[in-house]
Amino acid sequence: MDFFYHIIELIAALAGTYFYMNTKESKVKIFVWYLWITVFVETFGMYGYILQNNYDNALFIWIKNSPICSNTWLYNTYSFVSIILFGKFFIRIINDKWSKKIIIWSVVLNTLCIIIYFIVSDKFFIISIPYNFLFNTFLIFMFVMLYYRQLLKSDDVLFFYKSPIFYISSGLFLWHLCVAPLVIFNGYLFEINQNFIEFRGFYLFIANTLLYSCYTFGFLYTLQFKKK
Repeated sequence: MDFFYHIIELIAALAGTYFYMNTKESKVKIFVWYLWITVFVETFGMYGYILQNNYDNALFIWIKNSPICSNTWLYNTYSFVSIILFGKFFIRIINDKWSKKIIIWSVVLNTLCIIIYFIVSDKFFIISIPYNFLFNTFLIFMFVMLYYRQLLKSDDVLFFYKSPIFYISSGLFLWHLCVAPLVIFNGYLFEINQNFIEFRGFYLFIANTLLYSCYTFGFLYTLQFKKK
C-alpha cells in the first residue's frame, strides 16, 4: 500500500511537470514544486524503517542516537512549508488585493505561531503541533473559498473545467473536508482500537489516491485546452 501511495504521488508530480513544460503556465509552477517536495519528503521520510535495524556503522549509530532518529522534524518542516507554498500558489491566481492580504497575513501568522511554539516547547524533534492539521484545514478552506469567490464573479466560471487550478483547489478542499473528522477522533481511538487503526489506514489510502488522481487528471485533461 505504501509503495502504491508513493507511485501516485510521483505520477501527479510528473503530470504537473509535463503540463508546465508544455504550457509554461507560471500559476501552477509553485504547485508543481510542492508536488516534488512531497515526493521527496515521503521518500526520504522512510529512513525511519532503516533505523529499525541494527548496523555496526558509526554514521548509522550516530543518526539512531541523534534527535533526527525520528522523522517528526521532517514532517513538522513539511507542514508549515506546505502552507507557505499553498499561500503563494493562491496569491498568484487571485487578483483581489484584499484577498491577497488575507492570505499573506494568514500565512505569516501561522508561520510565526509555529516558530514560537517550537521555540517555547523545544519539541521540534519530538512531536507535531497539537491540532496543526485542523489549523491547516481552516487555512486551505479559506484560500479555496477566496478562489471560488473570484471564479464566480468572473467570466472564467464558464470555462472552469479548462483550468487545472479548479481541479487542484477542489481536490484540496474535498480531501481536507473528508480527512479532518478522522483526525479529530485520532486521540480517542488511535491507541486503543485496532479496528479504527485499520480503518484509518484504508480511509487515508483511498482519500490520498483520489486526491493525487484528481491532480493528475486536472493536469492531463486541461492540457488539451491549453494547446488549442
